[in-house]
Amino acid sequence: MNEDHRLRLSAGDRAPVCLGITATGALYASEEQAGRAVVLILARKLATPALIALLAEFSARAAELCARDIDLVALIGADVDDVFEFNFRHPSQAILVGSLNDFLDRIGLEGEAPEVLILDRNQRAAARIAGGDISSMLAAAMAAASRLPNEAPRDVCTPAPVLLLPNLIDPDLCRELIELHHAGPSFDSPVLTTDAEGRPRHKLDYAYKKRRDFLLERDHPMYLRVNDIIMRRCVSEIKRAFQVEVSHTDRFLIACYPGDGGHFRRHRDNRPAIVAFRRFALSINLTVSAEGYEGGFLRLPEFSSHNYRCPTGAGLLFSVALLHEITPVLRGDRYVLVTHLHDEEGEAQWLAMRQTMAGEAARGSLVMA
Repeated sequence: MNEDHRLRLSAGDRAPVCLGITATGALYASEEQAGRAVVLILARKLATPALIALLAEFSARAAELCARDIDLVALIGADVDDVFEFNFRHPSQAILVGSLNDFLDRIGLEGEAPEVLILDRNQRAAARIAGGDISSMLAAAMAAASRLPNEAPRDVCTPAPVLLLPNLIDPDLCRELIELHHAGPSFDSPVLTTDAEGRPRHKLDYAYKKRRDFLLERDHPMYLRVNDIIMRRCVSEIKRAFQVEVSHTDRFLIACYPGDGGHFRRHRDNRPAIVAFRRFALSINLTVSAEGYEGGFLRLPEFSSHNYRCPTGAGLLFSVALLHEITPVLRGDRYVLVTHLHDEEGEAQWLAMRQTMAGEAARGSLVMA
């Protein structure tokens, strides 16, 4: 197998396409699984005590999973004929799918011990559980399944075109980024404007924007680490949802909206013209405890007054042309990682913008953050 196609699939990654035959002779396709979350039991071989025990334990909880619209499927490397015979001798509530060694290779299943993979309804990994005894694997998997979003259906009148992407970065990396902000240097976040001649200017306007930023330029080691994750996990989502090819990110800002009223009033991220290269805005919640702050909601007032807030490590992604705001933070500090994404044409404009800003800074007419 080409090593380029291998991936140790982990929380936040999109699962590759899967196609196989079930123990009952039906076709199983991940495209048809999309739209329903799933607990996947992964195993190379059949008739191992661990696999039999996992199937039995999860089967006993199948009704609980079903109540949350979560399917139970076992993806097996063994031939379909062997899976059929195994299913006859060890009946369970799981759908067994055989001849999937290629898929198991692609997601990085090593050894013969079974693992459990939780996919959300968008076929993105929510958790991967390996090792430990059967009861601990079951407990971890059920806990992860219970955390999957399960919003009750309701009538939606004025939806905004916003993607909420869970598990973009893990809690440990969230903590690292917050620690970077604490270590500094950070700065009061300016507003980018232009003067009467159209030249870019930075100014502080606390009535309009109250935030403190730590800058990750493209040559910063943490930028390289974060950018790899964001490009791997966001580019395909933008393509699927908006049919736009993005290929680059702007600088990253580790931003803190302080608990004494940090906010950002209504604005669009593609103005002024010098930043018109931007296509999509991405804001990732870093605050490790969801109760760590109050307020600080994202709103898109052209559509509604709904408050958008996402779990730790999850991101909100939307077009920079949409009017949006961050409401005042009422308690605690709200930490976010923010950037913008753009295409190849935008990258040329980004480079031109950087040259312009550097020139203004050299002349002393722009305070570079």
